[in-house]
Amino acid sequence: MTESAKSCAAHGLRARKREATRSAITTAARLATAQKGLNGFTIEQLCEEVGISRRTFFNYFPSKEDAIVGHLLDEFPADAMNVFLAGAGVESGAERGPNGLTTTLLRDLFELTCAMVDEMDFTREHLHDLLAAMKVEPQLMMKMMGSAVTREHEFASLIAQREGLPLEDPVALLAANVFGALTRRSSQTFFSEHNTRSYREILSDDLASVHQFFVYSHLSAKGAS
Repeated sequence: MTESAKSCAAHGLRARKREATRSAITTAARLATAQKGLNGFTIEQLCEEVGISRRTFFNYFPSKEDAIVGHLLDEFPADAMNVFLAGAGVESGAERGPNGLTTTLLRDLFELTCAMVDEMDFTREHLHDLLAAMKVEPQLMMKMMGSAVTREHEFASLIAQREGLPLEDPVALLAANVFGALTRRSSQTFFSEHNTRSYREILSDDLASVHQFFVYSHLSAKGAS
């Protein structure tokens, strides 16, 4: 192995370790908040749970609130992420529609999001407790709401990377906005008190409904022209 290859491998290993640590902090922070509320645990206790120093914590997040919000890319399993990013490659055989995006983009976003939910293993009980904590700690609710915009931009960057588009491309951002609205609706249904269906089933049904709506709208527009 050349020195350059060794350097790349070492850099990749450091990046994976960093992502794993950041993900572990977020998972522990969310569960602690769900169980005890935002003020029911200290950063020191969180660090002890994860097995890191206080200094290391602040290398990743400036506050407990930021740790709870987390980082979108940390929540995707590496295998699922690689499959998604490769979905627009020549080897995939994916076709492109009139807007330049691959026709399999929504399907692959669906699979990536379901993989994320499976990886998080965040139960309804956990979320109910977390929402209860947010009611007591309004600043946490505002932080989570504010993160929605950031997450859509992260999704847009991910879509642009896959589709070979410039960062901040308006088409990628529009796709992220539409899919973000869809997943928020599906999540609300999944975590509702009386739901018994899987997240995959709910998101699949919502995605089919949106598809039917756009197909009908397109046909109506053609009929009117």
